[in-house]
Amino acid sequence: RQGLSNRETNVSVIINGVKDFTIKGTLGSDPKAAAEILLSNKFGPRRPTTLISSFEEIRGENNIPIYQFEYTVDRGDRAPPLHAISVIAGSVAGDAFVTLTVVSLDRAWTGQADDSLRQIAKSFKLV
Repeated sequence: RQGLSNRETNVSVIINGVKDFTIKGTLGSDPKAAAEILLSNKFGPRRPTTLISSFEEIRGENNIPIYQFEYTVDRGDRAPPLHAISVIAGSVAGDAFVTLTVVSLDRAWTGQADDSLRQIAKSFKLV
């Protein structure tokens, strides 16, 4: 049985220093619209994406709002499609835009692997 760690499965956290960032003030109050902007060719993957779901949630001791969205990336004939969940949050001080992304082959998002990948995204919060 293969574990979650392989060349197609990845978890990344990116912290971007910004000025006066708030999730709603910067990305808008609609998580779906925010996801569509971030997944567009201008900002996101350079391959076609399909948004599966998006929502807002409050997480952590500081009650920080996050946007979470799930999507697939079509890599064409080059490779099998990817499936990802990204969680977007802003720091309490408003000086950072933080993104966690869990990505794996689309076909890996089944059974126990699916549960494990989703738990990684669900557990992400800023402290």
